[in-house]
Amino acid sequence: MQAYQVEHNVPHTHQIAFDLPQNSPVGIAKIIVLFPDKQELEPPAKPRFANIAEFTAWLETQPPTGRTAEDVERQINEERDGWSD
Repeated sequence: MQAYQVEHNVPHTHQIAFDLPQNSPVGIAKIIVLFPDKQELEPPAKPRFANIAEFTAWLETQPPTGRTAEDVERQINEERDGWSD
């Protein structure tokens, strides 16, 4: 079975039309429309901290980026090199 996902804005007319990829099969097809849950539409809440201790505790729960201190230093230097005088 092949499936295609297409995002499209549903207008007030409640009618949609879209083109499938050229390599999609022809013939009978089932059309599936999935509307996102309400929480998926809302942007994630930004964390708020009362003090540095709360921030530090939150920071320790974040997954590592995999970047080394050297990687960060190199990026900072590249950014500085791009500044105009």
